[in-house]
Amino acid sequence: MKIVKIIGGLGNQMFQYALYLSLKKIYPKEVIKIDTTLFDSYKLHNGFELRKVFGIEAEYATKEEINHLSRYIASYKLQRIVRKLLPRKKTEYIESLDFVFQPEVLCPGDMYYEGYWQNADYFRSAETEVRKAFSFLPVSTSKNQALITELKGSDIPTVSVHVRRGDYLNHKIFGGICDQAYYQRAITTVLATYRVARFYFFSNDIEWCKTNLLPFVKDCPVVFVDWNQGRDSYIDMELMALCRINIIANSSFSWWAAWLNDFPQKKVVAPRIWARTPYENGIQLKSWYLI
Repeated sequence: MKIVKIIGGLGNQMFQYALYLSLKKIYPKEVIKIDTTLFDSYKLHNGFELRKVFGIEAEYATKEEINHLSRYIASYKLQRIVRKLLPRKKTEYIESLDFVFQPEVLCPGDMYYEGYWQNADYFRSAETEVRKAFSFLPVSTSKNQALITELKGSDIPTVSVHVRRGDYLNHKIFGGICDQAYYQRAITTVLATYRVARFYFFSNDIEWCKTNLLPFVKDCPVVFVDWNQGRDSYIDMELMALCRINIIANSSFSWWAAWLNDFPQKKVVAPRIWARTPYENGIQLKSWYLI
């Protein structure tokens, strides 16, 4: 049996579920399940979102099955403490190198997987299954329906600009990387190729975007997508994926919007430095334009 732990925000959940799909394809005769039990005590983000966003169903591990391969602990905070104090079991694989593909993760045998697995090589052989799984359910609001129609039928290049502030402002690993200078370079890069484009800004701080980034788009038309909040914030990922050009932040939410963009001539502009770790480059794709 193999069990993949699901935790974190939507982007992280998607990487973890992609590993689950990859393992299911590699080992079709094995029992492979996901562990979502910690969401009962996990208060960050919007809880377990894969079912709501994509209609995903999977085999869910029981407490007994988790305890067989790992240690079932109902509290998220308590589990983090126990992880530091007790040695890992032989049937536990806890990710140690962020963004780095480690081939042994895909090896046979009973295993409980805990990590984020933010590297496309983990699901390289299951890309078709991943794209099929991450098909968005229809949106219900007329405002989003209208924007989806607009993006699909646009006669000029559409550019999504994702700006993550809020929890990133003082983050030791991710904060301060995608600053005003980064977005200025990114927008300038796009406008060097496309003289006219329509820019769509997505952010948890739209006012900052209006004040600090609006001058860089010059006379191009601009839309500030500020209505998808809270539990509806996931809709921004679908909208960004429908743009032809993606200027992304160093965020897994951004990453998936760019990866799910299936426009044949798409262009993705991303930060050259993703995080303040020695291993950040594993997450960027070769086809992206890094600045």
